[in-house]
Amino acid sequence: MIHSTAVVDPRAKLADDVLIGPYSVVGENVELAPGVEIGSHVHVTGRTTIGSRTRISPFCMIGGDPQVRGFRGEPTALVIGEDNVIREFASIHVGTPEAGGWTRIGDDNLIMNHVHVAHDCDVGSHCVLSAYAGMGGHAVIQDHVVLGGKTGVHQFVRVGESVFTAGGAMLAKDAPPFTRVAGDRAKFVGVNTIGLERRDFPEATIATLKRALRILFQSRLRFEPAVRQVLRECGETPEIGRLLAFLRESQASDRGFIR
Repeated sequence: MIHSTAVVDPRAKLADDVLIGPYSVVGENVELAPGVEIGSHVHVTGRTTIGSRTRISPFCMIGGDPQVRGFRGEPTALVIGEDNVIREFASIHVGTPEAGGWTRIGDDNLIMNHVHVAHDCDVGSHCVLSAYAGMGGHAVIQDHVVLGGKTGVHQFVRVGESVFTAGGAMLAKDAPPFTRVAGDRAKFVGVNTIGLERRDFPEATIATLKRALRILFQSRLRFEPAVRQVLRECGETPEIGRLLAFLRESQASDRGFIR
């Protein structure tokens, strides 16, 4: 069902039940899976693939060129997964050749109005990106993250699973999994207990993570002694393993992690 005012390139690949609203534009290298709904005045361009049942609201820009100097139209891409809701005026861009050429969005995300996802970002699944949040190039947003309104994520920064950022937070360093962060520049302010409960984490697991994060961020121990104490007191559970692996990767990078 394509509105008579929409402009759809005949080379685009559309499932039979795709909906495209008035005055929208769909480019030649676009692929739309079954159940995709494109609202009015949406521009979908570039080598963009959109997964089943994803809904895009009016005035979004999807698959535009990366906002970098020197891009010359190389065949880079944007892949958006299934069951996403992308609200008004969001902008999501294709990748750059230097970083492998991909921007990726997972499944079941709510991307609110005026959110900006830059080139080469990797957004996981089950995330909420609140209004006016913005990501610089190459940012990584892991699963179950909630970015508060007007959160800014610096290029190359990673945001760990189940992180919650306060409104207006500015992330210049990696945000460790399971945490709440706030401020400019963002600091650790606690454990994302509500987010973990919504994921049905057992009370014992949440208590263990609270103990581990207290040691890592509030004991004043240096990183490696703190890690050893966490392993002694909390054990090597899967969640502790993911937390420590994330922090070690951050330690080895140029950015480091929020404290």
